[in-house]
Amino acid sequence: MAYTPRNAEYTKEFNRKLFIRLLRQQPLSRAEIARRTGLTRAAASLIVDDLLSEHILRELSPTISGRGRAPTPLAVCGNAYYAAGVYLNRTGCRAGISDLSGNLISESAVYLQENDGGASGVSLLAQTLKALITKAKLPAGKLLGVGISAPGPLDTEEGRILNPPGFALWQQSAIAPLLQKYLQLPVYLENNASSLAIYNYEKRAQDGMEDFLLLLVDSGVGSGVISGGKLLKSASNYTCELGHVSIHYKGRRCPCGNIGCLETYAAIPNLLHDWPNFHSWEEIIDSPTLQAQQALEAEASYLSAGIVTLTNLINIKTVLLAGNILYGFERLQPLISQNIAGRPLAHEEKPLQIFPALCMPGTDLCAACNIVFNRFLAS
Repeated sequence: MAYTPRNAEYTKEFNRKLFIRLLRQQPLSRAEIARRTGLTRAAASLIVDDLLSEHILRELSPTISGRGRAPTPLAVCGNAYYAAGVYLNRTGCRAGISDLSGNLISESAVYLQENDGGASGVSLLAQTLKALITKAKLPAGKLLGVGISAPGPLDTEEGRILNPPGFALWQQSAIAPLLQKYLQLPVYLENNASSLAIYNYEKRAQDGMEDFLLLLVDSGVGSGVISGGKLLKSASNYTCELGHVSIHYKGRRCPCGNIGCLETYAAIPNLLHDWPNFHSWEEIIDSPTLQAQQALEAEASYLSAGIVTLTNLINIKTVLLAGNILYGFERLQPLISQNIAGRPLAHEEKPLQIFPALCMPGTDLCAACNIVFNRFLAS
C-alpha cells in the first residue's frame, strides 16, 4: 500500500474529530483521552483547550476518586453541531433534528400518501425538513446535513434505495441526491438496522460490546452486524441482509426472489398471516391462550434459525433485538435462548447473550441523525 503523507494541519483535524468521537460516547478526563489516543498529555491538553475555547467541549464537575486531585471529565456541547434525520420504513416516515449530544430537539411525522414515493415523496420530505429547520432557528453553519435511514438493500455510496421487498414505491429511488438538491445540504443514506447497530455500539460503549448482531423485527426483518467494533460491510458497501437468508429450503417464495427467507416467516405481518386469530404482536404477547404460546414459540424458532446461521458464519457474542418485537421481550428471550442452546459451533466458549436494543422514544430518529455526525467526524 502506498504511503500517503499527512501534514500537521491534517493530523490536528484528525485528532480533534477523534476527541469528539470519543467524548460523544462517554465523558472522559484529559488523561484518559491521552491514554486512548496514544498522545502525550501535553498534546491532548492543547487540543482540548482549543475545543473548549470553541465551545465544542465543556468541563463537567470533577469526579471524586480517592486521594489526590479529582480528574475533570469532559463532554461535548450539544449545541456545537446539529443533524437532521429521516427514518423511513414500510409503515411510515418520521423526520427530526438532533444535537451533537444525541438529544432530539424536534420531530414530525411525514404524511406520505399511498402513491408518494420517489420524487413526490422526496418533495414532501424536503417540505417537512425545511419546516423543522426553520422552527429550530439553528445558528448558521451548525447544521451538518441529513441522514436517511431506510430498509435495504441500498447503494449507500450513490444514495439510492435499491429493491427492498414490500417497498415498491421507493425502489430504485435516488433519495439522497434528490433531497440534497432540495435542501442544499449533504445527505447520507444508511440501512435502518445498520444505523441502529452503530447507534447502539456508540451509546453502549461502556458495555464493551465489540461483536454483535442487531436484529430489527417489525414490518420486515433487518440486521446490522458490528464486528471488531465496526459495521460489517462488503467491498460494495452492502450490509448483512439476514432477513433474506433461507431458513426453509422448500418454503414459501419471498418477494425478493429467494425461497423460505427468514422475513417471510418472522416479520410480524407474516407471522400474523399464519396466525389469523391475532391482529397484532401485542395481542399474541398479552393473550394467555395455548394458541398464542404456539405463535410465540414459532417466532422464537424462526429467529433462532437465522441467529444460528449467522453465528456459524461470523463470531458474534451478543444479539440485540430491536423494533416492535421488543414488546414482550421477557417472554421471547428465554425461548430464543433455549432454541439456540448448543447449536452454534462456538457454543462451548460462551453462551450467546440476547438483550434488548436501546428503545427510548426517538431512538430510530437519533440513529438516523447519527449517520451525519459519523460522516462528519470520519471525514
